[in-house]
Amino acid sequence: MARKGRPASLIEWPPRLVEDIARRRAVLFFGSGISANASSADGTRHPPTWAELLCLAADAIAPNAPQLSEEVRAFVARGDVLTAAEIVRRVLGQRRLTALLRRELVAPRFEAAPIHDALLALDFRITLTPNFDTLYESLAHSHGRAPVEVCHYSNPAVAARVREDCNLIIKTHGSMSDPASLIFSRCDYVQARARYRAFYDLVEALLRTHTFLFVGCGIDDSDMRALLETYGAEHPGAERHYFVTAADTFSDVTAAVLEDALNLHVLRYQAQAADHPALLAAVRALGTTVERERKAIHGHRRHGAKR
Repeated sequence: MARKGRPASLIEWPPRLVEDIARRRAVLFFGSGISANASSADGTRHPPTWAELLCLAADAIAPNAPQLSEEVRAFVARGDVLTAAEIVRRVLGQRRLTALLRRELVAPRFEAAPIHDALLALDFRITLTPNFDTLYESLAHSHGRAPVEVCHYSNPAVAARVREDCNLIIKTHGSMSDPASLIFSRCDYVQARARYRAFYDLVEALLRTHTFLFVGCGIDDSDMRALLETYGAEHPGAERHYFVTAADTFSDVTAAVLEDALNLHVLRYQAQAADHPALLAAVRALGTTVERERKAIHGHRRHGAKR
């Protein structure tokens, strides 16, 4: 329920989440739904979502492999994006795949959107994102609010960075700044989990010790889903993490199933998934509430120090 005087589209942000963000005990995880708000330099394009990117790849392979192109689309329609991506990689090869990714994600020179600013203003000490683009980290560096470090999942120093006095952005699937690092297909996922086990152990530890806020992502990221399932099974009484989604994404029953299975609170804003302004308004409202909480915390500390 929205409070009196508050637009119905906004989320009723739980006090525990607000406090954990204010005290920097929270981790932000955002996906391609956030980058979809960005615009190209000429204002005519937005970055493709994961499913849209795979459909563009299906178009690229259609002239020489029409049946495989249809199979890619069928897997995407069923939500099996990893198998679709594996077919794309095998048909295109690494060189043509990298060229396609650069054409769709880099060449349009996308610019960060207001939602990136709103999330950055929350001042999370640790941010995780599977997005290949560099919009958020570029914005963070340009703001200069605090020292910012960017680490890929493959960096052996990532655990040390977590303990440093800086804002850390972890690219869980790599980045277009280093195409060889990208986790793109099903085999990439399998190999990454085996080769970089220490990284996934680190994320699992963060799930136990921090509150996660998931924004602009689906529940189908296989890595995060597996980690959340383990967390939910091993710590059924532990504090829940928070998953933000539009009201039309899940039914009440499905939301309840996900909450119980993955130990989540599903926070739904009363708008369609494509209604980006509603999400922006909700995140800005969260920022206002968090800033108020931080001032209160700071005031209590000052008052205690004077005693």
